[in-house]
Amino acid sequence: MSQIKSLADELRETIKKDGHPDKEIEDGEISFKLKPINKLTKKPPDIKLDTLFESILTFELIGTEKLLIRLDDRTVFLLKQLKIAKAIDMNKLIAFSLQHFLLTHPELIEYVKENIKTIKL
Repeated sequence: MSQIKSLADELRETIKKDGHPDKEIEDGEISFKLKPINKLTKKPPDIKLDTLFESILTFELIGTEKLLIRLDDRTVFLLKQLKIAKAIDMNKLIAFSLQHFLLTHPELIEYVKENIKTIKL
């Protein structure tokens, strides 16, 4: 029992000195557990993502109307990072996204058209 305590005490002391908590005790000896080193590997380029970026960059922002919109901090941070990484303007991305949303959901446009017909001024 005293031998176990002394090995545990020895392990604590070596951890305090070296700062290596990944040591194991095997048969009274201290050995290191080797962890695999995660090398940073570059992911292969995503073709779908590249075409999306290309579509956004070629999108022409021709409108003159200005709107004040509210965005949460995370979205604004992401838009700023995208501006730095890909040189995509925030206004261009928002306009592209909104137009893409409206084109992929034509039922929304039809709903608005039908409801405008029923409004009496």
